[in-house]
Amino acid sequence: MPHLLMSNDEPDTAAALADSAPADSSPTVLQFPRLGHTRHRAVRPRQFRGADPDLEPLRRQATSIIDEVLAGTNPEDADVREKLQWHVANNPGQPEKALLEHLRTVADQQESA
Repeated sequence: MPHLLMSNDEPDTAAALADSAPADSSPTVLQFPRLGHTRHRAVRPRQFRGADPDLEPLRRQATSIIDEVLAGTNPEDADVREKLQWHVANNPGQPEKALLEHLRTVADQQESA
């Protein structure tokens, strides 16, 4: 019986294998459960490894500050917004760390000026 699941790594050879199957064989279609549907009971979403629930108020506050800064429209602050976005992107799920690193970078730049 021919394989219905083939690697996408080498599409040319996969097609050749499918074409070389005997004409009288009928493929078997396997039914897979739809993603997102499960028979198991609902579980709580997984938190980041080592996530501390005591950090949630700090994370909400940091997220609020970040959102306020990024919502600004002053052209003079565009560089600040870009740098803050960079820190947020490099610290996914950790807005408090992103904000702290951003503030340290700003402080270092002001110190050296």
